[in-house]
Amino acid sequence: MSLRMRLIISVILCILLPWVSTYIVSNYFTKDVLEQRAAKQSDDDLRMIELGIKNMFDDIMYTSNYIQFDTNMNQLLKSHKLIEADSPNVKQELALNYNKISNELSGITDLLMPLYITILFNDDLYYTNYSQIEFHPLHFKQKPWFEKLDHLSFYESYWLGAHPTYIKSDRETYPYLITIGRRIQSANSLNSYLIISLKENEIKKLFSQFQSEKRTKFYLTNKTGEIYSSLKTDEVGTILPYDVTKSEYQIVYFEKEKHLLVSYPVSYSNWRLVSLVPYNDTIGSINRVTRTTILIQGGFLVLFLIGLIMLVREFTKPISRLHHVTTAIKHGDLTARIHLSGSNDVAQLGHSFNHMLDTIEEMIEEIKIKEEAKRNAELEMLQAQINPHFLFNVLNAIRLKIKMDGNTGSASLIYSLSALLRMTINRNNAFISLEEELTIVKHYVGLMNFRHQHDVELEIDVNEAASRFEVPRFFMQPIIENAIIHGINNRKQTIKITAYEKINTFLKLGIIDNGKGMDQLTLERLQEKVFQTNSNDYVKSNKSFNGIGVQNVYQRMKLIYGEAFQMTINSIEGEGTTITFHIPVDKGE
Repeated sequence: MSLRMRLIISVILCILLPWVSTYIVSNYFTKDVLEQRAAKQSDDDLRMIELGIKNMFDDIMYTSNYIQFDTNMNQLLKSHKLIEADSPNVKQELALNYNKISNELSGITDLLMPLYITILFNDDLYYTNYSQIEFHPLHFKQKPWFEKLDHLSFYESYWLGAHPTYIKSDRETYPYLITIGRRIQSANSLNSYLIISLKENEIKKLFSQFQSEKRTKFYLTNKTGEIYSSLKTDEVGTILPYDVTKSEYQIVYFEKEKHLLVSYPVSYSNWRLVSLVPYNDTIGSINRVTRTTILIQGGFLVLFLIGLIMLVREFTKPISRLHHVTTAIKHGDLTARIHLSGSNDVAQLGHSFNHMLDTIEEMIEEIKIKEEAKRNAELEMLQAQINPHFLFNVLNAIRLKIKMDGNTGSASLIYSLSALLRMTINRNNAFISLEEELTIVKHYVGLMNFRHQHDVELEIDVNEAASRFEVPRFFMQPIIENAIIHGINNRKQTIKITAYEKINTFLKLGIIDNGKGMDQLTLERLQEKVFQTNSNDYVKSNKSFNGIGVQNVYQRMKLIYGEAFQMTINSIEGEGTTITFHIPVDKGE
């Protein structure tokens, strides 16, 4: 990854990470605080509603206690119970007593909210503050809950909860009533029952006073979640699928929307007041403000980040140029240069880098010139290292031959020697065709056969394309000399030269003798000596025609062709030695 990219990523991380962290932490802590605040607000609302409901229930309980414990009321009830149902004046007595009870209660009920009051006696006599046409009070005894009143003590009340209204004229306007029942017990008298009903709409009115634009929902339920009162009449009697007895607030899903649920107990009963506040209405709005603020900050940070990235790109542009130049140099373009203006530290670095490249290019050029001169000098030295003793010995041998028998074959020997000397002295061209090199080898083998009284047979298997391949002058002579001198064996000695050219790639040339060969250890030592000898460590030998040996042939070919040149030496003791050259088409520069 480039320096520019690392700087840009670092800038992005250093700016965005704190901002994202602030956003997450702010949302996390703000959410808890807002939830607690919203829960407290709902709890306060429920307290106020519960206070209103308590006032309603106080009226009911006051009426109930008045009927049970007031002396005058007890006397009226007692006298009501003493009326005989089969008396001929029963209707007149009941009407008279009914008026007395009404007058007694009117002073209380006129000051309280509208209540439906029913007093039932065991003898099926009754008192109501509503018309019997609306509802006959004896039907209460058929209700399944009525029997539970017998199991209550005189100070206990049975809270029935919401149920459909039994007043016919109110069924459309006030469809539900909330009712309590209790047993009235007086000394020396029969038991009687008191049933007081409150219109559910009175609680609904109380709910509506606290209804706000937040779409808050209020419910009066029992401890199992059955709804006794709601702003929506059709919800009465349904069950909230939540645990409404918990004192802590809850986050629930109601009507596929997230709500905050708060519950509060109701006096006189085990009923609960429940509020469901849409989460987004209470917390979402404040969260939106917070998020909007942070997003605005994020917008400014992004603008700042873009500006900073542009500055980083501008500041690192010289370094990027320097990188392109170094890449070009890596691929071999030493002429590449970095062009920077100004006098800052990066520009000075660029100028220094350009100066260094100029110096390196000059040094490389100087090294090339020196290496070329060195190579030419080495080649000239290699070609000039002809052992004078060989020339003297050959000339003496020819002289003696001619003197002793005047054989005409001596003319051929003199021709071979003159041709060999001519090729040695001619240094105008370091490279000749393989055909010319093979001609030199033929003359050399003929002279060696004459000098050492050998009968070495030379076999040549070279195709026409390979014969035109240009090779260094005299590169095969040391190999042939070694094969003749060190390969003497009891059988007739043969040296075979094979060559073929792989088109536009290399020339494969092999020199194979059937001499005595060498064992594996000797071969490995020879290979180590030949292939690891430094190009400057030329080994001289008086036993060789020109004193350079096989190792100097290898080093000479490496100087000319470079690493593309390959040479292998293989030998089997008693069978002979094979030396193979892979000479590339292109010469090393």
